Amino acid sequence: MPKPIYSGDQTYASIALTFDDGPHDITSKLLDVLRKHNVKATFFCIAPRVKELPQIVKQTYNEGHIIANHSDGNQSLRTLDDNTVLNKLRNTNEIIKQVTGYTPQYFRPPLGEPPNWDTDKGNAPDRPQRVTNLAATLGLTHIHWSIDTNDWRSPGVESIVTTLLYAKKGSIILCHDLPGEENQPKGEHTIKALDIAIPQLKQRGLSFVTIEELLSTTGKCPPDSQVYVVQPDDYLSKIAEKFYGDGSEQSWRRIYKANKDLISDPTQIEVGWKLCIPQ
Repeated sequence: MPKPIYSGDQTYASIALTFDDGPHDITSKLLDVLRKHNVKATFFCIAPRVKELPQIVKQTYNEGHIIANHSDGNQSLRTLDDNTVLNKLRNTNEIIKQVTGYTPQYFRPPLGEPPNWDTDKGNAPDRPQRVTNLAATLGLTHIHWSIDTNDWRSPGVESIVTTLLYAKKGSIILCHDLPGEENQPKGEHTIKALDIAIPQLKQRGLSFVTIEELLSTTGKCPPDSQVYVVQPDDYLSKIAEKFYGDGSEQSWRRIYKANKDLISDPTQIEVGWKLCIPQ
């Protein structure tokens, strides 16, 4: 039975930044900071936001980040029947695929609801892990987190930095790429905090990876690489073009050499393979 994932393998010095509730215009500023520090992350996107800002989603995906499913709004999935839950997740997948060409493999329910429904707060009871199990039928893995920055509350840059620095091997960190409102800076403080915390975490020997790499079961990529899942109609030169902006033989052979234990013939790669992409 599938279970929500709270962290990665703690024997490897990798951590995963995740961002919920985007995209928004501020996501572009966040991408600037991630690019500055050569960090890849995972973005749990809401369907209407993807439709409104497809160019930002394309940019996020093209820069090597993972786009994941955050359903289509902030409505609790646990209050909905099975067919409605499946339709919401399926439609979000399709909207993301239309924009990026990539079908999400990971999801996080709206409101970050954990698998155990809290009946003590007056909420309607739900079967344990029902939403997790429904998502799995669509090929979606439920990703929770081990560190919550609470950045959506605008606790201040210093507070967010302090929380980020709690990260250890295998941590999945929850952040948000939300615009500010009134006296709540939200995403602006998150971006400033990341700019401060990322170098410090790297100095401790931690590397930033996508959820895909953190959970890879085909072996860990080197710290200076990232994981890419082969999509339909992919071939090595096309993947090289995506990551290096150059599909030449010299470029695609970098990928081939890094994955020779998996690829026996560079002209034949299979959908679903997880490739290490050297940086």
